[in-house]
Amino acid sequence: MQTKLPKSSEETIELLKGYGAVEEGHFILASGKHSQYYVKKGKLVQHPFELQQMIEQCAPELEALGEIDVVLSPAMGGVPVGQQVGLATHARTIYAERNPDSNELELKRGFEINKGERLLLVEDVITTGGTLLELTDFIESQGGEVAGVFVVVNRSGKETVGDYPVVSCMEVQFPVYEADAVPDFLQAVPAVRPGTKKV
Repeated sequence: MQTKLPKSSEETIELLKGYGAVEEGHFILASGKHSQYYVKKGKLVQHPFELQQMIEQCAPELEALGEIDVVLSPAMGGVPVGQQVGLATHARTIYAERNPDSNELELKRGFEINKGERLLLVEDVITTGGTLLELTDFIESQGGEVAGVFVVVNRSGKETVGDYPVVSCMEVQFPVYEADAVPDFLQAVPAVRPGTKKV
């Protein structure tokens, strides 16, 4: 399986196809936006050895973020990636879970953020980065500091999430549409909502 990091959207698409990690249809993403394409990140994270090789190629960019005390991921998709990034950075690794009643992310299982700790937010795929931004409020409320963001696949087309720099293994941009601006060809396809976040 290919592990050399792609240098363009075209190379990224080919890599993702090689892993069977791109699906075509009509998808409502975690951001609430609609897309013709969905990155099936599970197809990547089921290959931890290959994924670890990809993450390690990002070491210089991760080191440039400065000291990282804690890796924090949102459950569930970000958890396996967070574990592997924690291994690469030698950082304590925790995750936040979504409360089914409030739909808000929160720390459970005895996880905590200590005052002064610098955290790396880790996700498998981002389109807007909204899920990661949800984490920043309680990080700051507990005296932590966000060092930056790491993602396997950056769909956002941006180098930051909020004010935080993004390090990614690969970047790709698929068109996304607001719910009231979905083109006719896509409206003709029944929409499905992958993932666990309520939209």
